[in-house]
Amino acid sequence: MGYSLECPQGLSKVLGWVFETLLKIKHMKLSISILLILFVFPAFSQILTVEISGIKTDKGSIQLSVYLDNKTFVDETPFRIYNFNKGEMVDGKLTVIISDLEPGTYGIAMIDDKNENGKMDFRLFIPIEGFGFSNYYFKGSRKPDFSNFAFPFSDNNTTISIVVQHF
Repeated sequence: MGYSLECPQGLSKVLGWVFETLLKIKHMKLSISILLILFVFPAFSQILTVEISGIKTDKGSIQLSVYLDNKTFVDETPFRIYNFNKGEMVDGKLTVIISDLEPGTYGIAMIDDKNENGKMDFRLFIPIEGFGFSNYYFKGSRKPDFSNFAFPFSDNNTTISIVVQHF
């Protein structure tokens, strides 16, 4: 025993209108998505290029800790931490890209984390792993002030350098 469903003429027009409306809404959502991609996301597509030099070994990884101000640096509470493999390193130099930072002022502290434990290792209070800071060559025995290695990040393409130091 089979059933058949007949659609009255009026209902057919209503279903056609509903289908066309849904299709228009789908195209409108797609148009809005494209507009968002074109006009909103480029505001967050700044590229920070970090050029690191003076790396002595291909063991471990490079850890970059991004700080917002002196308090976060002194408290050792970075805004973001990035870890990079040294596989692309050539002659002790490595260039990495960070593309998810919004415009602002930042400071980057770097550790050549040879044993990949996520922290600076010391022997008799002296660092035994390489370290460095954004656009700043450290010349002291105490931690530098954030203002020494802070940099403005507002352009679409910013490049900073970090020279790895060893004691």
